[in-house]
Amino acid sequence: SSCVRLQRAARTRAPGAGAMRGWAPRGVAPPRPVTSALAAGALGSLRRAAVQQRLHRSSQRAQHAGALRTAEETAARSVLASRLAALAGTSAAAHCARRPRRPGSSRRRRRRPAVVAAASPEAAAANAPASRAEEVDVVVVGAGPAGTLMAHLLAERHGRSVCLVDPRASAPWPNNYGVWQEEWDALEAKLQVGLNECLDCQWGVTDCFFGGSWEMPVEERLRVDRAYARVDRTKLKTRLQSAGVRVLEEALEAEVVATNIYAGGKLQHDAEGSTLTLASGRTLRAKIVVDATGSESRLTRRLPGAGEPPAPDPGYQIAWGMECIVDGATHYDTAAMTLFDYRTDHLSFDPAWEERAQQSPTFMYAMPLGPAEGGKAQRVFFEETSLVARPAVSFEECKKRCLARLEFLGVSVRPGSITEEEYCYIPMGGALPEPGQRVVAFGGAAATVHPSTGYQLCRMMAGAKEAADAIGKGLSDPGVIRPDAVAAAAYEALWSPENQAQRDFAVFGGEFLMTLDVEGLRGWFNGFFRLPEPLWAGFLAGWPTLPGNENHESWLARISFGLQLLVKLPVPIALRLTGGIAKYTLDYGIGLVRSVTPFFGAPPSYAWSPPVPVDELGDMAAKREAKAMMAERAASGH
Repeated sequence: SSCVRLQRAARTRAPGAGAMRGWAPRGVAPPRPVTSALAAGALGSLRRAAVQQRLHRSSQRAQHAGALRTAEETAARSVLASRLAALAGTSAAAHCARRPRRPGSSRRRRRRPAVVAAASPEAAAANAPASRAEEVDVVVVGAGPAGTLMAHLLAERHGRSVCLVDPRASAPWPNNYGVWQEEWDALEAKLQVGLNECLDCQWGVTDCFFGGSWEMPVEERLRVDRAYARVDRTKLKTRLQSAGVRVLEEALEAEVVATNIYAGGKLQHDAEGSTLTLASGRTLRAKIVVDATGSESRLTRRLPGAGEPPAPDPGYQIAWGMECIVDGATHYDTAAMTLFDYRTDHLSFDPAWEERAQQSPTFMYAMPLGPAEGGKAQRVFFEETSLVARPAVSFEECKKRCLARLEFLGVSVRPGSITEEEYCYIPMGGALPEPGQRVVAFGGAAATVHPSTGYQLCRMMAGAKEAADAIGKGLSDPGVIRPDAVAAAAYEALWSPENQAQRDFAVFGGEFLMTLDVEGLRGWFNGFFRLPEPLWAGFLAGWPTLPGNENHESWLARISFGLQLLVKLPVPIALRLTGGIAKYTLDYGIGLVRSVTPFFGAPPSYAWSPPVPVDELGDMAAKREAKAMMAERAASGH
C-alpha cells in the first residue's frame, strides 16, 4: 500500500543523523546539514543525549513489556495501566505472547505479557478482547438507500460477509422520493428485489405550469403524458435489508486528509485490507470499505484527476415541504402529479418580494396522496423548491413562499394536520471522486446526484449492480486479492469514461440553469418538455440502463439533443445558451467541448494499472547498456 500512517508525523526523534534521514511531514523542510566545528560539537552533545534517551526508552520497554504504540498514546497508556493493575492484584504468572505485526509494518515484532486473570470486573473489562479485529469481506459505512442496497447486493448476490455501520441505522429514512414509473419498472427488471411493492402513490400524468412569460397565459398548463410515483420509503428499506448483513449502530469518526490517509488513525489501509476503529473502540477488519455517507462525505476525496480541468463548485437544491390535509379545493388536479409550478403571481401584492422570487426562483411540487379520513378532504404533499443555486436559497424563504402560494391559490390547510415537514438539501455537481482511493464511494459520496435536476435515487440504484458485481468479482479472485485493484474496478463500473463525458454535459446544464431568472426558467422548461419524450426523459435519467439514456450516451447523441433543444427555446434564451457554452469553456476547460465533439479524447479511466516492477523502472536501454559494458570490462580483466 502507498499509505503512510499519520502517526509518523506525530512521532518525535532525538536530533542527530537519524533525524536528518527521518521522514518529515509534507510542507516541513528537513534539518540542514551541520558543517561548522561549533555545530559539530553541539551535534556530538545531542547524539550523547540521544543515546541516553534510547537507553531510557529501552528501560521503559523492559519495565512495561513492550506496550503498544498507537496514534492515541494517552488511551494506550491507560489500557496498559489497567492491565498492570490487574497483574498486581493476582499471583498468576504471565507468559509472553507475540504481538501481531501491524499490516504493512516492517518493524521487529515485540512481545508483551498476556493477562491470565483479572482482579476486578473493571480490570476484566479493560482486558476484554476489544482490540481483536472482527473480520468481514466488506464494511459499508452509511445505512441510507445507497448503503443498504449495496450491502444487500454484496451479501445476497455475491455471498460476501458484510457489516453495515451507521449510528442511525434503525432510524426511518427522512426524504420523500418521487420517481418516474418507467424508470422504476426498469430498475425492478434489472435488480429484481420487489421494487413495485414499494410505491404508495401513482399518477398517470404529470403537470407543469410555466405561464406568465413568453406570451404564455398564467393559467396555461403543460401536461406530460408520463406516469409518476412516490416511493414508500419504509417498505423500500424493509425490502432492501438482508439477514446476511450485520448492522452496527455505531459511528466511524474518520476524516480523509490526503489520498488514503485519515486523521486520527480510525481508518487505515494496508496491502491486504483496511482496519476501522469505531467510536466505541470496536475494531473491524475488511478487504473493502464502501462509503455511502452522502454527498458531503468525510471519507472520500472529490478532486479532478491528474491533468483534468477544475470542476465547478457544487450548486444546492433546497426545498421545504409538508404533508398535510386540505379541506376543500387543492387547486392542483388530484389525478396528476404537479412537477413544476413556476408562477409568481401569488407574490404580486409585494413587489419587492416578487422581484426576489424572480431573481432567485422557486417552484411548487405537489403530490396529491388521496382522500383523508372521512373521504371529503385530501391529503397532499406540498414542497417549494429551489432547483439549483449558489449560494443556496434559505429554507425559511422556501417555507414563506410555499405558504403564500397556497393562500393565494385558496388552498386551506387544516390546522394541526401537518404530519411531516421536509427539509431537502441536495448538493449538485462538483468534482468526481479522486482516482486511486481505496475507499469505494457510492451514491451521493460518488457524485451520482444528477447535476442538473437533483435526481439521485434511480441513478444510484441503476449503478448499484455494476459496482457490486465489480467488488464481488474482485473478492472472488482465486489469486492474491488486491484491494486497490478491486476499488478501481468499482469506480470504473460507476464512472466509465463514457459516463464521465455524459456527466460533464449535465454539469454544464446545472451551471447554466443557475444563471437564469424565473422568466428564463419558464422558457427553458417549456421548450425542454416539448422535445420528443425519449429525449427529455433520457436527459432527466442520465444514467446507463435507464429509459432514454441511449439518446445521451455518445457525443453525437448529445450534440443532436442540444441542437434540437436550441430550436425549441425562446430566442433570447437560445442566445444566452450559446454564450454560456463559451464562458463555461473559458472558466472550466475542455470538459464540455470534449463531451459534445470527438476532439480532446476521452476523460481518464479509473481502471487499475499494476505497479511497474523495480527492474523495469527508468530507461531500460540505458541500464542494459551499462550492464553490458560492465560485463565486458570484467571479462577483459581491466
